[in-house]
Amino acid sequence: MKGIIFNVAEEVVTDLYGADDWDSILASAELEGAYTSLGNYDDSEIAAIIAAASVLLEVEIEETWRIIGRYMLPLLARRIPTVTGQFDDARQFLLSVNDIIHPEVTVLYPDSVPPLFDFVDTDAGLTVRYQSARGLMALAEGLILGCGDLFGETVTVETLDITSPTDCTFRVSFSAGRA
Repeated sequence: MKGIIFNVAEEVVTDLYGADDWDSILASAELEGAYTSLGNYDDSEIAAIIAAASVLLEVEIEETWRIIGRYMLPLLARRIPTVTGQFDDARQFLLSVNDIIHPEVTVLYPDSVPPLFDFVDTDAGLTVRYQSARGLMALAEGLILGCGDLFGETVTVETLDITSPTDCTFRVSFSAGRA
């Protein structure tokens, strides 16, 4: 996993809970925590951080991934403002992830392996299929929720199908303003 994900996870935890909690999470995970944005790190390290955060924050692991993803998306978006500024709403932004966002990510981080999203736009919202060898569907759900936060919209995510940890389908609904 790219170091930028570790950097932003640290920023999320520090912003929400404080630097001392980040240090406690790293100590509990038995990790040093020195991550460079362009570095590559074993997926087991981020998994250990999330597991330690889950225990410290007394939140289920899947919910911890969702929280990190939700707060991570706006922070990541700020790092590529020329791209994110092209969109008027969360739906447009989300629909662009494969064609605009992920190619931009691979320019910045050439050896990154972003997940693949398939979209079907319906009257009920978007049907979103997530596929990734990493199997981080809760993180994907959090990132989708974060799209709403980025654009000041209420986004709801309903899991429709979990084919496997690496392949699932969501229904995503959008409404203007916060609930």
